[in-house]
Formats: sequence, C-alpha cells, structure tokens
Amino acid sequence: MTGARLHPLTPFVKGWGYFVVAAFAMANNEGLRSNLKIAGIGLVGVLLGGILLGALFWWFTKWQLTEDAVRVDSGFLYRRTRIIRFDRIQAIDVAQPFVARLFGMAELRMDVAGGGKSDGRLSYFTYDEAQKLRATLLFRAKGEHAVQHQPSSEIDPQPLLVVPTTRLLGATLLSSTVLGSAAGLIWLIVATTVLEFHVGLFAGLPLLLGVVQPIWKQVVGNHGFTLSETHEGLRTKRGLFDVQRQTVPPGRVQGLLITEPLIWRLLGWSRVDLDIAGVAGSKADGEDENEGAQLLPVGERQEVAGVLARVLPGLDLSAIEMHQAPERVKWLRPVGWRYLSYGFDGQVLVTTRGWVSRRTSIVLHHKTQSVRLHQGPIQRRLGVANVHVDTPQGPTDAIALHRDQVEAAALVEAQANRAREARRTADSVPAQTQPNPPSPDGFSSSAASPADDSSAK
Repeated sequence: MTGARLHPLTPFVKGWGYFVVAAFAMANNEGLRSNLKIAGIGLVGVLLGGILLGALFWWFTKWQLTEDAVRVDSGFLYRRTRIIRFDRIQAIDVAQPFVARLFGMAELRMDVAGGGKSDGRLSYFTYDEAQKLRATLLFRAKGEHAVQHQPSSEIDPQPLLVVPTTRLLGATLLSSTVLGSAAGLIWLIVATTVLEFHVGLFAGLPLLLGVVQPIWKQVVGNHGFTLSETHEGLRTKRGLFDVQRQTVPPGRVQGLLITEPLIWRLLGWSRVDLDIAGVAGSKADGEDENEGAQLLPVGERQEVAGVLARVLPGLDLSAIEMHQAPERVKWLRPVGWRYLSYGFDGQVLVTTRGWVSRRTSIVLHHKTQSVRLHQGPIQRRLGVANVHVDTPQGPTDAIALHRDQVEAAALVEAQANRAREARRTADSVPAQTQPNPPSPDGFSSSAASPADDSSAK
C-alpha cells in the first residue's frame, strides 16, 4: 500500500479520550477508590490500550495525492478507501482540537459536495504541514498542479470584527434557552426547600443542562470569534480549546438567515447564519442536517448590514419593500400575523416570520431550486396559502406564510421566472474570484454570540 502516514502522535491525540472516560468511571466506583493500586493499573492499561488501538489505525492509514483526487486508505480489520476528487472540494479549513493544539497539530476539514462532514476530515498533521497541504489542495481544486509551487504557511489576515468575551457571555445569558432553564431551576429549588414539595433531584438535571450547555457551547466554542477577509473569501476563527477556522468562498453562498430573539431585538442585536455549498452534513453523520456556517454570532444592525454587503455586494435590506400578510390571518396567528411578510429585489427574495424569535430568510434568485404552494384546510376557508422557496440544505427556510391565495399563485410564478432569469444571467457572467469590499462602515464596534433559540411559529 503506497502513500504517506499521518503524524506519529496521532494515536495519542485520538486515544486520550479512553483514559478520561476510564478515569471518570473509576472515580465513581467506591471499590476502586478504596484500592488505588488496582485503579492506577487499570488506568494505565486503558491508556496503553487506547494508544495501541490508535497506533494500529495509524499504521494502516495512508494518504496520497493522485492526478485528480486525494486517496485515503484506512482500517486494519476492514479496509476502507476514500477518494476525494479535487473538483468536488468546495472549501478547505484547518482546525485544532484542544489536545492536538497542545502538540502544535491540526486536521484538515474539506467540505465535499455530496459527502458528509466526516468524509472530508484528515488528521493529524503539524500545523505548518496542514497549512501547506491546504494551499496545495486549493491549487489542485482550481485545476492547477501545485507540485511546482511550495506554498508557505498562511498568516492570519487582519480582522474585520472581533467578539469580546464579556458581550459573548451577556448575549448567551439573555437567550431564551438559558432564561427559561434558569427560571425553571429556581422554581424547582424554591419548591423543594421552601414549599417542601417532594420533587426528585433528577428533575433538575435537564434544567441545569439547559443553563450550562448553551454557556459552554457559545462562550467556550465561540471564544475569540474573529471575522477576517482573505483572497479566498470571508474567514471566521473561533474557540477557546478547539480552534476552528471556516472560509466562506465567494459564489458558494446559497442563502442567509438572520435570527432576532425578542430581548435581542430590544437591544438591536441579531445573528447571521449562512447556507454554503458542501458545508451542511447529512443525517448519516449523526449531525444536524440543517447546520450551516455562522457568519456573525451577534451584531448590531449597522454591523449586520456591513457583513451582508460583503457577502452579497449591493444588498440593502432596508431598501426592499416588504408585503405584510392580510389581516384575516390573525385568526390563525393572533399576535404573530403582523410579522409575516415577504419582499424581493433584483438579487434576493426575503421572508420574515416569528415575534418571539424573528427569522429573516434571504434567498438568492439564482440559487432557488424550486417554488411550491401549500394550502391546508383552514387556509382554504380563509383564502390564504403558503409559498415555499426551496434552497439547498441548510438553516435558511424561506416561506411566505399565509398569503392571499391569488397573491400566492402569482408569487410562485414570478419567483420561478426570476430564478430562471437570474440563473441565465449568472451563467453568462464570469465567476467572481474575490469579494467586492463595500464601505467599511459598520465594523467599528464588536459583536457577541447567542445561545441557540428556536423560532416562534
């Protein structure tokens, strides 16, 4: 079997987790705690076993660059071969999980069209080697043979926007998930101690998890969130322990989603997520099928406008005329009907919905896959219908809810025509190789990161 092996410390980096799990299990075993000698021998055995298992996988794992693909052979009991064609690679990023970062190592994460996230991962290399290999693969993906070039290690670009930790924590604590879980936990404590209700302690664990998990995910996972601009597109960098970098290649954006929870709206904050070709995983990977790229965890309105203008030059949401749903829809949504609207310009179609957590979906006309009309039995009695604008897999879900049925039918036909004309125009214009930088206004202040919030229907 030809090819090169990964970094020699890869078995240790991948096998240390067995040691942590074994140590936690032994710490909760009273018999093992009383006999430290046996516990110590057991921990050493688990550590050595994990490293040995990792060493076997490392020894039988080799990778190589062929004329048109990356080939990865792995497995010592069951052989597996992955062929990652250069023309299927959408983007390549370098990530540093915590333990790998301690040893100056990193992994390559390739977003492959039609593949899951795990299919495009190759770990581990030294950080410099990972950067050089990434540059080589990008050259090959563009149809150039990089063997004649020796790409140098990439220097982090000058940041456009940096997220401060204090605001990151504040935004997370003001999320509906944390506030709701904290209120339930306080009620449980009061009911148990003051009112003497016999509520099991295990009832508080989900509530405690609802407070701790978002804080850990957002504050630790998005620590030091930095947005920069490179010749390959916008790039994000985040993470306290696991440092993750993600590039937003120009022309790969399928749609955008702006989320504004109720409390954040009062403060003028919102979050921006992207649909990027090749980024969303599949259910087979055990991940969220609607996961996309986080472009801006939380920003003020001026910051959001500046970021959107860098992703989609010429986009101005404030200039788009929005059409509200008819008043008779209040029988279906007594409060939220006022926030149902849609609008469009020559570049995008925009829909809004939700009053507890407002969601603004932005779909590029030439990325529209299909347009369909849906009408339920109650909607038929009210003479309204929903218009779904289908886009590639991701967080964006553009739905013009509860439109007059005549207006809905006209919208379906008009959006289909706009999509057809936009694709024809896009095919005739050369692809943009570098983002068109707008005015830097809106990048003067910092942003923070939210916890996850579900939209209000």
